[in-house]
Amino acid sequence: MTTIIHITEDEFDDAYPLRPNHLNPNAPWTIGDGPGCLFETYGPELEFVYSQDPRTVWTILDADADGDFILASGRHFINRFGYLISTVPVEDGLTIQCRITIDSDDE
Repeated sequence: MTTIIHITEDEFDDAYPLRPNHLNPNAPWTIGDGPGCLFETYGPELEFVYSQDPRTVWTILDADADGDFILASGRHFINRFGYLISTVPVEDGLTIQCRITIDSDDE
């Protein structure tokens, strides 16, 4: 049985540090002034994602019409925007979800 836990963006950042995308120096999803961490859904980047421990893979999902995203632990396919890889695995039996709210004032 899987338990779903909802966390905030800050909780995600604290608990699951991200690996930079070493395959694409221009990858988005930067942390501070560092390199980007987003991995694409095709080609060599997807192959790299699939070579990782699935407990360290996070899928960015298109959440709804208001432009928000859901960051969900594991590899997902429907409505996926891209993948992130954390340096810390999610504990077995857990699914972690984090809503990423897009502020329309920033667009």
